Amino acid sequence: MVARRVDVVAHTHWDREWYVAFQTLRARLVEVIDELLDRLESNERYRHFLLDGQMAVIDDYLEIRPQAGPRLARLGRAGRLGMGPWYTLPDEFLVSGETLVRNLELGRARAERFGGAMAVGYLPDMFGHIAQMPQILAQFGLTDAVVWRGVPAAIDATGFWWRSPDGSTVRASYLPTGYGNGAVAATSAEALVAQWRAWIDEVGPLLGSDDAVLWMNGADHRVPQADMADLIDRINADYGHEFSARMGSLTDHLRATRTQGWSVWQGELRSSARANVLMGVISNRVDVKIAAARAERALETMAEPLAALALD
Repeated sequence: MVARRVDVVAHTHWDREWYVAFQTLRARLVEVIDELLDRLESNERYRHFLLDGQMAVIDDYLEIRPQAGPRLARLGRAGRLGMGPWYTLPDEFLVSGETLVRNLELGRARAERFGGAMAVGYLPDMFGHIAQMPQILAQFGLTDAVVWRGVPAAIDATGFWWRSPDGSTVRASYLPTGYGNGAVAATSAEALVAQWRAWIDEVGPLLGSDDAVLWMNGADHRVPQADMADLIDRINADYGHEFSARMGSLTDHLRATRTQGWSVWQGELRSSARANVLMGVISNRVDVKIAAARAERALETMAEPLAALALD
């Protein structure tokens, strides 16, 4: 039997303001990144950490720890931190197409100061996806997307080709149980192997016999798991006949992912077949959404066209 590859991606997912106020969550963010930087600098075997695909995490942290900028840049340039490519992770159905484009443009530009943005369209927790997202990603040179919510039951694997109406196509890696399948910390190699076996059984035929397990070791506002590199070493030593595990980045995983037999999906991803897409968010904080829409229209359809005419 060939050992199944397990790609462990250590990460956090960050809501700037959700069940508590922004500053409360930011205080927790500072604690998490303080600990993360110390761990990455002291343990080369803790190879990589994904900072949720949004540069706002970095800016929120640096407002409190401005002296940490060089440390972040050093780790980013060394490939130890995954940053961007977004500035924030938007609800794609609540903002304009131009806002999405500028969000990605701003995130990538900001990430350049820290070694460059991750070359993956990371979309872990959006409440569904617009049909033009592959087109937007492709125009920025991004050939991969990682998605969870909204994927329909017609998708029968952990990957598919996602095509926009204009024909732009990206390779989509599907997180069938979300971005936190590895959120609960195992206390031993034996326990972690049991988790992997249970997850493979849960996902069932979506995971091909030769497909790698993408183990997203983290979740909302979580402190990084300190002993993951040690656990991986023990598993490779004691269970190497069954699993071949490594800690790395999303790009590491995608680089080694097979695509044979994948289906093609064209258009938006807005199915609740396997995950709640939380349609009701459009009716929350309506005053804020109205103000944001007015600002978008004022900038895109009035201020900038008039400025262009005046500068012509």
